[in-house]
Amino acid sequence: MPPISAQSTSPAQAGASQDRRQYYRLKFPYSERPSMVVGARKYEVVDCSMRGIRYISKPTTLMKPGDSIQGLMKFRRRREMPIRGQVVHIHHDQIGICLQGSEIPLPTLWDEERYLQKYFPMPENRLAITTPSS
Repeated sequence: MPPISAQSTSPAQAGASQDRRQYYRLKFPYSERPSMVVGARKYEVVDCSMRGIRYISKPTTLMKPGDSIQGLMKFRRRREMPIRGQVVHIHHDQIGICLQGSEIPLPTLWDEERYLQKYFPMPENRLAITTPSS
């Protein structure tokens, strides 16, 4: 995965960087957000990919880009897995980590995507490749 800058970016730059993401990101509606447990703290996961997680930290964390983090990712439907990674960016109360030595399996993301599309259809959560209609 190419390095992600820890520097702050403008909204236009942020949008451009999202277009260059190497991995598909699954966004979660508020009621279906997984949690990430680190020690005794529990955080809401906003979105994730095979190699990254974005979560909310309230109150604001003392973490900084480059810090290591490990914990347990818990999806709402009882699936959980250990995660380990490095903080790559912090923007307000949201922290992005790049997973290192662990990843979220693609079949897990597909299962979550199918569930979300069935009960919470969101256009940005479409992993399947479609062909143009004639």
